[in-house]
Amino acid sequence: MRGMLRNIGEWEWIDLAKHHGGALTKLLVTKENCNSKFDFFLSSYAPKAYAALHQHEEAEEIFYFIEGEGVFMLDGKRFNIGPGTVVYVPPKTEHGIYNTGFTNLVFVVTASPPEPLWHGDNEQNLPTPGLNDAS
Repeated sequence: MRGMLRNIGEWEWIDLAKHHGGALTKLLVTKENCNSKFDFFLSSYAPKAYAALHQHEEAEEIFYFIEGEGVFMLDGKRFNIGPGTVVYVPPKTEHGIYNTGFTNLVFVVTASPPEPLWHGDNEQNLPTPGLNDAS
């Protein structure tokens, strides 16, 4: 492994496959750029942007929400999220994120072990957030 120190402005925002409507991510720490055993990302979802329901075969994830509001689907349940919300997602657990607010939904994600974000084989369509009551 090698150490790294950079300013957040040095990374480009990228539009990942299976993330829609202005869901942008900066891949800060990855196996590719640090040979790490985890990934660490910064994401910013524009209003109405989302990552559809999906699961990761091996990776577990931790999300920490910094700004905005939205809906997090976790294992068939719907939860409202906002600043200060922390979500843990075990491997093989369906989850999705939707920005239901009027400002960007900003959050960081840590995932281990690293997995390609673009595999999307388990993605499903979800109902439009805001039309169903929270579970």
